[in-house]
Amino acid sequence: MKEKGRFLKKYRGNACLNCGVPLDVIDRYCHHCGQINTTKKLSLKDFFDEFFASILSYDSRLRHTIVALLFNPGKISKEYVEGKRVKYANPFRFYLSVSIIFFIINGLFIDFDHLNVTVEDDVTKGKKAIAEIEKNIVIDDSLKQEITNQISTTKGISETDAKKINDKIASFENLSLFGKKINVPKEVIYYSQHQIDSLGFFGSPFKLWSMYNDHYEKTGEKSAFRALKTLDHDQSRFNKYVYHRAIKTNTIGDSFGRELVEFIFSKLPFIIFFFLPFFALAIWLLYIRKPFSYMEHLVFTFHTQTMFFILIGIAILIGQITKSGTISGIAMLIFIVYLYKAMRKFYTQGRAKTIVKFLLVNVLFFILAGVGTAFTIAGSIFIF
Repeated sequence: MKEKGRFLKKYRGNACLNCGVPLDVIDRYCHHCGQINTTKKLSLKDFFDEFFASILSYDSRLRHTIVALLFNPGKISKEYVEGKRVKYANPFRFYLSVSIIFFIINGLFIDFDHLNVTVEDDVTKGKKAIAEIEKNIVIDDSLKQEITNQISTTKGISETDAKKINDKIASFENLSLFGKKINVPKEVIYYSQHQIDSLGFFGSPFKLWSMYNDHYEKTGEKSAFRALKTLDHDQSRFNKYVYHRAIKTNTIGDSFGRELVEFIFSKLPFIIFFFLPFFALAIWLLYIRKPFSYMEHLVFTFHTQTMFFILIGIAILIGQITKSGTISGIAMLIFIVYLYKAMRKFYTQGRAKTIVKFLLVNVLFFILAGVGTAFTIAGSIFIF
C-alpha cells in the first residue's frame, strides 16, 4: 500500500511516543506496543484517508473476507482455524458489524404501523367472538331456575336424570375459555409490607406484581410513589421497579405489543450474538468425535450466520426494488445449499454423513431458536 499522510517516513521518530521503545526509520509501527510510528500532528484528512483506505484497499482484510465468505463456502472458517488469519477480519467483530447493518436495513422496510393495525384488528375480532360465545354460554340465575322448575314438573324424568341435567348446568359456570373463567371476577389479595417480607425473595415478586397490577388497573395511578403510599408499602427501589413493570405490562396490551416488538427488534443483533454460542455447543456435541475445539465450531457458526445476514439483506433490498416476495425464498434456498457445502468443506465428511448432520443441525437450530425466543420475550418484559 502506498505510504501517505502520517505513514510517510519524514514523520517517523526514533522512539515510540507511547511506550518509549527505540525505533528505526523503517519501523512503521512499534514492535513492542503496536502503535504507529509517527510524529505528525493529528488532522481530519489523515483520519479520512486511513478510514477509506482500510475499506477500499485492494489487499484489505475486508475484501478477502467477503470474497471468501460469498464464493467459497467453508474456506474462510477452515483457513482461520488453521492459523491463516492475517488476511481475514475477526469473525466475531465482522458478524456484529454485518448483523447491525442487516437489522438497520431490515428496520427501514418494516411497517410497524401496518403490523400494529393488523394485530389490533385480529384482537378486536377475537374479543367480539369471545363475547358472543360468552353470551350464548352463560346461564343466569333466572334461566337456571326456570329449567329446574321444568325438570321438576316434567313427567317421565327420573331423579337421577334430573340430577345429571343440574350437574350439566352447573358445569357451565366453571367453563374456561382460552384459560379465562367466564364471568368469574378475579379476586386479588392485598398483603401488607410485613407479610410480603415474610414470603422471602422468590415469593414476594409474584405477590407484589399481582397486587400492583390490580391496583393500577383499578386506579390508573402511574406514580409509584403515590401508589406505594396508598398501599402502605415501603418506598424501596424494588417495590417501585415492580410497580413500573406492572404499568409496562398493561401498556403492552394497550399498544398491542408494538413497543415490546420494537424493543426486541432493536436488540436482536446482540440477542442472536449471545445465542450463537449455545448453537455452537450443540454442533460441538454433534461433531464430538472430530478434532475440533469448541472455539473452532464457534468460528464456523459466526461465519455461516454472517453469510445468512448478507444473503437475506441483499434479498430485502432486491425485493424492495422489484416488489417481489419470492426473492427472500430464493435467498433461503441459496443459504441452505451454502450451509451444506460449508459443512462438507469444513468438517471434511462424506455426503451421506453431512446430509444427516445437516438435517440435525437445522432441527437443533429451530429448537434452540424457540427456547431463545421464549427467554428473550420473558426477559424483555423485565427490562424494556
